[in-house]
This record gives sequence, C-alpha cells and structure tokens, in this order.
Amino acid sequence: MLFKKLAVVFMPFFFAAAALAANSDLERALSALYAANQGAINVSALADKSAKSDLVKTYASTVSSGNAGLDAKLMLIAQKQGIKVLPLDPQTEAGKSLIDRLQAEAVMLGSLKGDAFDKAYMTLVTNTQQSVLQLAKARIASATDPEVKAFFTDLKTIIENRLTTAQDILAKVYGDDI
Repeated sequence: MLFKKLAVVFMPFFFAAAALAANSDLERALSALYAANQGAINVSALADKSAKSDLVKTYASTVSSGNAGLDAKLMLIAQKQGIKVLPLDPQTEAGKSLIDRLQAEAVMLGSLKGDAFDKAYMTLVTNTQQSVLQLAKARIASATDPEVKAFFTDLKTIIENRLTTAQDILAKVYGDDI
C-alpha cells in the first residue's frame, strides 16, 4: 500500500524529468543544427566570388536561401517547445568539435579559388548533408511531438534531395580528375 502511495506521489516527477531530458536533447539537436546551418550559409556565400562552376554557385545559393528558411522553422519549433536555441558550448566535446570544424572549413574554403574551391566545397557539403541526414533520422525516431517529428521529416526530405544534387555536382566537378 505504501508503495502505491509513493508511486502516485513520485510519478509526476518521473514524467517531468523525462520531459526535461527530451527537451534537453531537442535543445542540443536544434542548437547544433542551427550552428551547422549558419556555417553552411557562411561558406556558401564564398561561392559567389570563389567558385568556378556555375553548378556550384547555383547550389551554394540554394543552400543559403534554403537554410534561412529552415532556420525560421527551427526557431518556431524551439519556441513552441519552450526551449532556446543556444550558441554551441565550447566547453563540451561536441560543441568544441563543431565550432572548430566550422571555423576550419571557412578558413580553408576562404583560401581557395576556382576548381579547387569547387571540389573542396562540394566535398564538404556532401559530408555535412550526410551528418545532418543522420541527425534528422535520429530525431524522427525519438520525437514524440508531432510537430517536431514533422519538422525533422521535412528536413530529412530536403537533405536527401540536396545530397543527391551535391553528389551529382561533385561527380561533375571532379570528372575524371583527382
């Protein structure tokens, strides 16, 4: 009998803790996605002046405009979930890793022009699209809120299409070169 009374008292705390953990995971995922989107917008802006291929320039423009729209949706989801999209925490291994990679990518791409830029940019965006795709799949599998699940399902579709396009462009810019 005492166990039942304790269970009734502590069950709300258990559910609240589970909800907080889920929101914390979503907060980290949205914050990382936002940072990656911003990084992609920044390096894609370099394509206007540095890319040789019109295919690369057009793709980069599509990424920039598409990510701005994704960011707006991402912020709306965060607001509805009562969470904040925070800057990456450089004190965590994951935060430091993503910050360092985004900075290194921007520096490297900023140093390249023409064909070298095209190849490096398309390689980087292909790899990033694959990472974002894995994030979206994981969030779809774990999402309990229908709007969150819908956001990540839409993101998955967008990223799958971008990845296919990026791989096609990558094959064209490399051709039979190394």
